[in-house]
Amino acid sequence: LWNKRSTMSSSKKSSLVTIDSLTDEPSTWHGSSLLSVTQITPEGLSLLMKTSQEMRKLVQSKGGDSRLQHRLLATIFYEASTRTSCSFQAAFKRLGGDVIHVDAGGSTSSTKKGESLSDTIRCLECYVDLSVLRHPVNGSVGEVIQKCCKPVLNAGDGTGEHPTQALLG
Repeated sequence: LWNKRSTMSSSKKSSLVTIDSLTDEPSTWHGSSLLSVTQITPEGLSLLMKTSQEMRKLVQSKGGDSRLQHRLLATIFYEASTRTSCSFQAAFKRLGGDVIHVDAGGSTSSTKKGESLSDTIRCLECYVDLSVLRHPVNGSVGEVIQKCCKPVLNAGDGTGEHPTQALLG
């Protein structure tokens, strides 16, 4: 899963997280986590923008397709964020996938009983193909990515990065 091409500091503790470089080669994106925009090379950004335009046209003309049929996404939010959560869910569903949403800050989450972030992610990994994580602690998403076997997308980690939002700018 890890190409081990790029290393960055993910928290104030200076712990290092090894992350994939995402290039214009589609295989570098497959099965990769997204922690930071610094992973994306300029050529990779061009591929991402081209693919985004293709997806936009697909949604406008057909409403979506079924390329993610039988795939399951977990959106795990320890902080409220309506737009971020709904945008990931809508995109995945428009491509035929399904979503499990975990409001980890809410009253139905096992975090209320003391379950750790690591335990929550490890459990959900058994059910899903991909996770989107938003957490209030800077560096927490990088720590999760180090321990996960399946891809994780950073949807914001405290005062750290929110790479998908940065790409909207």
